[in-house]
Amino acid sequence: MPAARRGFTGADLANLVNEGALLAARRNKKSVDMKELEEAIDRVIAGPERKSRMMSEKEKLVIAYHESGHTLVAKKLPTADPVHKVSIIPRGPASYYRRSFPRKTVT
Repeated sequence: MPAARRGFTGADLANLVNEGALLAARRNKKSVDMKELEEAIDRVIAGPERKSRMMSEKEKLVIAYHESGHTLVAKKLPTADPVHKVSIIPRGPASYYRRSFPRKTVT
């Protein structure tokens, strides 16, 4: 999903729920919980986790500092959206990412 776009379309939501249902089924669960939906959001936005991408401890530390900086700046800026999640786990084309939720929805 492009960074400038806010929210999910109906198709995005359908994809999200389907992804959550697949994750729940793989875990032999009869219902989809927030754990599956959170992971599904990560997969829909950033792509699947890339387990083949190996990072050294130094690279992990540098990325963690980098993302911490983004998070601190977002926290201090009064107009920035609140940060919901920061990850250094490689997903899709990204090596790391930060997810924020809008303060207010646009109608």
